[in-house]
Amino acid sequence: MADKKRMQEAIKKAKLGQELSARELFIDIVQENPDNKLAWLWLIGLLDDREDLILACEEVLRIDPTETRVLIRLEELRRTKKTEKERKENAALIRVDELLSVGNIELALNLLRKSLKENPKEEGWELLAKYSPSLDEQVYACAKIKALHPANKEKDLEFQRIRYFQANPFELAVSYEERGEIDKAIALYEQLTRKAKGRREWDRIFREINRLKALQEEEIVHISRFLTVARLTAGPPLLFFIILIMQIGYDYRYFSLLMAVELVLVVLGSFLVGVASAGAEHRLWQKLGNAAGRGSKQLRLVVGAIGTVIMILPFILLGFDAYARWLTIFDYFGYDFQ
Repeated sequence: MADKKRMQEAIKKAKLGQELSARELFIDIVQENPDNKLAWLWLIGLLDDREDLILACEEVLRIDPTETRVLIRLEELRRTKKTEKERKENAALIRVDELLSVGNIELALNLLRKSLKENPKEEGWELLAKYSPSLDEQVYACAKIKALHPANKEKDLEFQRIRYFQANPFELAVSYEERGEIDKAIALYEQLTRKAKGRREWDRIFREINRLKALQEEEIVHISRFLTVARLTAGPPLLFFIILIMQIGYDYRYFSLLMAVELVLVVLGSFLVGVASAGAEHRLWQKLGNAAGRGSKQLRLVVGAIGTVIMILPFILLGFDAYARWLTIFDYFGYDFQ
């Protein structure tokens, strides 16, 4: 009887507009009797907080799953909650992008770390892996990304790449320099000074820092790795083609399939020599087993030697062919050496 009177009083207060008092009464009622469906239904109309509304809807549906209107209301609340959460996450990432665009990397990273604690999103982990100066943090971010895509080979390769650089930080500094990111290379070397193993390693790092700072002062124009390899590759095939044209007397009817194969071999050999000479990151080294795409000195020496042999062989064959053609000149002029 007491519960009935309290329900009547709460409903009366709600109808009179005394929402706060009515809400408190309904809350007391459902705390004592969680299966009071009518009290929960009234609370749905009186509560302001979305989480409380979701709880009230869930309780009604627990008591009576056939309440279609409450189910629709619950789905709407959940959809709105999800949308607002995504908007907040996107707003935080947009702010991080704005800070990165103006060069305020430290503040951007602090905001990004805070955002990832609350809302761990793949876009955030990718930004952290890209801009964090800490190799350990980069590895952690890549591991998170890899966990989201366990079957993705590209993500796995990137994870292996950063793990390689974590174990070989000097290689990463060289990689930064090859890409023209001198500031990053200097910053990494400065980090490595705190982990230097002995005076000899510290002196090595100090020399590298001074060398890179000297490069910055000289304002040397950076040339991309692609352009460097292309420039080193182009010379020998161009020379071979010019000699080949001279060999056939500028008459393309004499251009044979063998000559075409020889030209392709010169291009291939020259490319291998160019890649080995540039010493930069390349997919070729990934194919040969280095996760970071960096070839060791020994590997580059072997590839360079193979490329040299492949490149020189067509020149030698062309030389023999030229010599054989040269002997026919004597026949043309009627000389007989027999």
